[in-house]
Amino acid sequence: MPVPLPKYKRRRKFKWTQKRLRTENRLLRQRIDYLEHESSALADRLIRGQVDLATQAENSITISHELHTLRDINSDAHRRLEEAYETIRELSSKRDGESLFNEIGIQVDDMTMIEHIHSLQEELIEAHNRKADLENTIRELKLRITELECANKRLKEAPPDDGIASIQEELIRVKMREAEASLSLKEMRQRLAELEQHWSKYANQRPSISNNNNNGTNGCSSTSMDGIADGANSPQVTSPQHSPPLNQQHAQQPQQNGTTTSTTAKGRFAKFTALIGAAAGGSSDDHDQHSIRELEEQLMGLRIKEADAVAELKEMRQKVMELETQNHVVTNQLKRQDEELKRIREEKEVATLNEQKTATLLKEEQRKLLETQGEMKEASVMQRLKYTESLQQISDLKENIAQLESKIAERAAAAQLRGGSIISDMDDEFSHRSGSYGDSNSIGSEEMSAFIADVTTKIPADFLTDGEITPVSVSEDSAIVENTPTPVTAGGDH
Repeated sequence: MPVPLPKYKRRRKFKWTQKRLRTENRLLRQRIDYLEHESSALADRLIRGQVDLATQAENSITISHELHTLRDINSDAHRRLEEAYETIRELSSKRDGESLFNEIGIQVDDMTMIEHIHSLQEELIEAHNRKADLENTIRELKLRITELECANKRLKEAPPDDGIASIQEELIRVKMREAEASLSLKEMRQRLAELEQHWSKYANQRPSISNNNNNGTNGCSSTSMDGIADGANSPQVTSPQHSPPLNQQHAQQPQQNGTTTSTTAKGRFAKFTALIGAAAGGSSDDHDQHSIRELEEQLMGLRIKEADAVAELKEMRQKVMELETQNHVVTNQLKRQDEELKRIREEKEVATLNEQKTATLLKEEQRKLLETQGEMKEASVMQRLKYTESLQQISDLKENIAQLESKIAERAAAAQLRGGSIISDMDDEFSHRSGSYGDSNSIGSEEMSAFIADVTTKIPADFLTDGEITPVSVSEDSAIVENTPTPVTAGGDH
């Protein structure tokens, strides 16, 4: 007939379970403290990330201010360029006015005219250089503005960087683990309260059996009950481990202990029943009571095993939740990397398109430059040709003038040799012919003087031997002009 456990063994068993639960509670508290410390560290990292975002916002504001200043500089450059254009127009208008004034009748010295033309050309070259410099600065400022706008747009459109996102995800994961730990702690406390209630009910329902049993049976059953107690307590050694390293270290111990203790408990129980049946041959009521007590003890052992299994189940669920959160974090990181790769590819395509456009523009500008260089060469060749033609015309005119002067000198000498009567006859003849040929002679002299003035304004004085070409006046020698009407008209027609 089985005998119930003594009081000291029951107390020892209860103390052992209480100690185990206290150690588990202490481990859970340590884990909660660690999670709180980790959450505070992550909160600090989140604050640092927010500070970094604030600094980036300040940088974007400074970039926008620089953009405004660059726009102001661009507007000032445009204004200066317009002023330069106005000065160029004024200079060109002044030059046109001076040319008109010269055409009206003001004769300007050749050297001063050439110096003035050279100074105007230098001013024009300087204005073109200033214009090119301003255009280059405007182009550089426009490129800088576009770069700053792109950077500002990228900063506005860009999501939080990977550090802040990972911190947020880690904070969410820590919060979930903390919530899971608190829930598991509450469930373990509830389970502990339920076990204490069951143990109190079991202790109250069991009568005091020590007085009803004989001393002999107590002595005989002491050894067997020790084996039963060891068999009942042996599976309880495997307390639920909430930390993954401890669970990994003691994963194989419950199976080995369960198999060994189950065989020893069965053997000892068989020996105990054999001894009770052979020695005492007790009544059926005692046997029923012992079987009920044994079933109650087995029930308590099963409940303790159930608590262990529930704790392990909670731990496995927590591991599953951690793995799910890690999977979620990894998927988010992959999505962000894919988006970043897509954005970089788009930027690369845009950069290649811009490079192609700039290459085409460069080729077009090179072609235009070659065309302008060819036009400038043609213009210079034409100017040289015109210059040589004008020099040839001047040399021809000088030859004609020399021939006319020689003829006039010859006729003057011939007239002096002939005498005064002949000269008076020539004067009468000239006075007679001046009425008919005066208009033609005056017209020829005016055309000649206009042509010579035009040529002297266009050609430098270095190529002229006599300084200025003066028209031949009719009043110098009436006889000479009267005797030489044909060369003068020929020079005027030329």
